[in-house]
Parts: sequence; C-alpha cells; structure tokens
Amino acid sequence: MLRASILAALTAASACGPAPVAMPATRASELLERFAAGAADADVCTPGGRALLRGAVRAYGAAMDVSGVAWPSVPVSEETPDRLGAVDISVLVAFAAGFVEASDFRGASRAALTELSFAHWPEMRWMREGARVACAEVVALQTAAARVVMEMERLRFVEGAERVRRQQARLERAQVQMQAAAAVVEARLAAEREG
Repeated sequence: MLRASILAALTAASACGPAPVAMPATRASELLERFAAGAADADVCTPGGRALLRGAVRAYGAAMDVSGVAWPSVPVSEETPDRLGAVDISVLVAFAAGFVEASDFRGASRAALTELSFAHWPEMRWMREGARVACAEVVALQTAAARVVMEMERLRFVEGAERVRRQQARLERAQVQMQAAAAVVEARLAAEREG
C-alpha cells in the first residue's frame, strides 16, 4: 500500500503541468515574436505560461514542417549563433531552460536538439538548472540574448561609417547586458549551491 502511494505521488509530481495550448500557426507566430521581444503573453515561469509557449512552438513548428522547413534552425559546430534569428535564439534558450521540451519540436530540429551544445554560448550552459532557481532572471537572459541577435542582424544591413559605428555600439551594449544577465543567473546558482 505504501509502495503504491509513493508511486502515485511520484507520478503526480512528474506531471509537468497543463498540456501545450492548441492554436493556429498565425497566433503562434505572433506569440513567438512577442516572446523574443520580451513581451510574452504569459509568464513562462508559470505552468500556464509554459503551456502557452509550448503550444506556440508546436503550432509554428508544424506549419513550418508542412512548408518543408526544419524549424528552429539549430546551430551545429560549423555554424555560429549570428546566423540565427531572434525567435530562433529565444526558442533555443527556452529549450535550454526547460520552458519547452524536445517533444515540442518536429523532424530534423528535434533530432538536432538532442545533440545541441551551447559550448559557443557560455552563458547558456546552465540554463535548465538556472530556471529552477532564478526563473525570472533566466527569462531576462533569454530576452537579452534575443536582443544581441537582433542587433547583429541590423549591423549586417547598415551602411555608412557613422551608422555602422552607432550600430556596433548598440551591439556592444546588448552584449554587455547579456553578459550581465548571465552573471546574475550564475550568481543565483552559486548562492543556491552554497546555501
């Protein structure tokens, strides 16, 4: 009897929360854009917010799959993060943090995620552990990482020496903010380990 009770309690505890929210691809696209911009429709630190994000990832991924596109683009060793869009980065960071699961992705992207290494993104190594201890701070790091990618993308299309200089300064500020956000998460993790 005790064994059955323990098994039932463990099963209940392992349930992640609500199932991913079903939605059309257009709504999913809009939600993912807002998530990448740091203006999510719901707090991903809550089960309901994660269910909404997971639903958006599933719906958008399914639409891309129908179009024959593997989404999100997952970096491999010869690629660099600057080839990815802000939504891709945000979703990959959400995966690293455990806000979305590998089962939320389709096809080639799902397979690539199992081999994903954040070695070239040192700030992302401990995201999943960080999300358990400092969820809001991890969300801030996700937003900062997406901003770095957006500023990199803008820099590619800027012309004129003065405009390039100003855009490079914006990119450097975004990188400093991302590193600062990463340092906050890392400090919270260190304090948790010591405490």
